[in-house]
Amino acid sequence: MLKRETLHEVICQVSPQAVVELCSKLVGIPSTSGREEKIAHFLSDLLKSLGYDIVTTDDMGNAVGRQMFNPGGKRLLFESQMDHADVRDAIEWSFYPYGGIVNNGHLCGRGAVDAKGSLAAMIIAASELKRHAKFLGLSGELAVACAVNQEVAEGVASSKVHELFEPDGVVIGEAPNLNIKRGQRGRAELIVEVQGKSAHTSLPLSGMNAAEKMVFLLSYVRQHFLPPRHYLLGDGILVLTDLTTSPSSGTSVLPDRCVATFDRRLLSGETEGQVLEEISRLISLARDIDPDINADVRISEDYVECFTGKRIRVKHFAPGWFFEESEELVEKALRGLRLVGMDPSLSESGFGTNGCYYGGIKGIPTISFGPSEEKLAHTKDERLDVDQLVKATRGYMSIAASFLEG
Repeated sequence: MLKRETLHEVICQVSPQAVVELCSKLVGIPSTSGREEKIAHFLSDLLKSLGYDIVTTDDMGNAVGRQMFNPGGKRLLFESQMDHADVRDAIEWSFYPYGGIVNNGHLCGRGAVDAKGSLAAMIIAASELKRHAKFLGLSGELAVACAVNQEVAEGVASSKVHELFEPDGVVIGEAPNLNIKRGQRGRAELIVEVQGKSAHTSLPLSGMNAAEKMVFLLSYVRQHFLPPRHYLLGDGILVLTDLTTSPSSGTSVLPDRCVATFDRRLLSGETEGQVLEEISRLISLARDIDPDINADVRISEDYVECFTGKRIRVKHFAPGWFFEESEELVEKALRGLRLVGMDPSLSESGFGTNGCYYGGIKGIPTISFGPSEEKLAHTKDERLDVDQLVKATRGYMSIAASFLEG
């Protein structure tokens, strides 16, 4: 049984300066989605220099380092994204977004919170655990995955990581303020399209105005959609985010096409078929009132290009996921953190994360853990508390040590 004194002795040897300097370097490398080449090469070289047993880069550009311990144990995956939201308002920032400076106890810059702080902490944590593996009595394997394109395609890059490393448990690096998140609502992007018949606006009765039909349909859906509810994840909400018509180049033409985009937040267990069926049902009921409504619904799809040149077709359906407190990974993560004096709460994530692939699609026990708060991600003057960054490094070590003890 892992002892408090043993774990405490190991984590106290972690250099706070090392993790802060690494995070600063990562923040200093701009890496928006699809443009992660420079940071991916840096991370691959770093993992090798830190003595990871196996380092690989797949055709999407994910860099994965693996640490082997005594045979026969479990396999744990740490995963955090290397891409970040774009900076469109740099002139309004109080500091250079890619400076990675430390000021008043905070490491400042784009991506510090989401999620280069977590990534730096994970890399240092796994390196330190390898150095002290015999002392801690660890078995199995620990991998650190530096994932691409998370901001534009949740979970897609994780499918490649899973091909390489099939974990028994997953820890996603996010910003739950050093607490454990054991689930999240997923997200589907739904496209509702109404077809009409074009005509000159001076003769509207000779056509069918798709925009007017859409207005009625949207009103009906809003009144009659009943969101499912989870006792902890909350409601599976449906929000209109975009509305377009075509043709749209003139004012004298009835639109023969109107497209609405919805953001549908998903609860654990909801499938594509179920989500589409509920909207199809509402369309059918609206058609009972107005037989001229000609509409359908689908999941949005598009293409994402990786910096490697690989082009991926992405369906925008990221399942929700949730694990009970009795799940082994949750129990051992809580135990490990408490052994080093941390007192995390259990909650659910408001973020979309790559946990949608591991927990939602594959059903692999998954949690999120990391420094800072979700509300600070993607914001102007993004900054990360240095003390939390150091605690997160120790926290990752504690979680892994508890899960992989021999």
